[in-house]
Amino acid sequence: MKMLYVGIDNLSCNGMYYILKQYFVKDDIVFASIESDGCTPFHDHYDIIILDCEAVSPHLDTVSNMFSGTHIPVLVIAVESNLLRTFQNELPSLKGMINRNVNAGFLAKAIELIVGGGYCFSWNISNCVAPAYGNMADDIYEKAGLTRREKEILRLCLAGETNKSISHKLSRSEKTISSHKSNIFKKLGIKSWQLKGPLSKKTDR
Repeated sequence: MKMLYVGIDNLSCNGMYYILKQYFVKDDIVFASIESDGCTPFHDHYDIIILDCEAVSPHLDTVSNMFSGTHIPVLVIAVESNLLRTFQNELPSLKGMINRNVNAGFLAKAIELIVGGGYCFSWNISNCVAPAYGNMADDIYEKAGLTRREKEILRLCLAGETNKSISHKLSRSEKTISSHKSNIFKKLGIKSWQLKGPLSKKTDR
């Protein structure tokens, strides 16, 4: 595997690069400074691009110019989720955004998951697949194998609807809705409480 880690030449980013080298001993890891004038490394082929918000946040225009056209999966590491919308808008190949403070093992698993074609986000799923994120939500649903009905139910859940209200809207029994939700949780690999984020207005009893 060949990965590009984008940071700056400081203690924090050098530490992150060292961690990557320790976990991926046999892989080719390139450390590129966002402050560098030489952009040659960005034009090579990589299996994944890792953007470290510790370094790239002040250089979002540069990041957009360099990576907005890439089809290589991008993983952002950040301390907070507030840049998720910005990165999603600027980087169509964004596949994950994880907390910079996670343990090294989680970081390694996230990289492996994304290189394998998956997604990985540290924050509540409602922040990642809300309708405001458009194409990313549809792509995640499709890759997870959700049916048309399951997508419909999930969107209603994220809007804060209860099982009872969904059953009325879709003319299905609450038992059927509950069964669909169980399938949704299994396919997305989440727990029911992860649907109760900032979009929720109500909660199921």
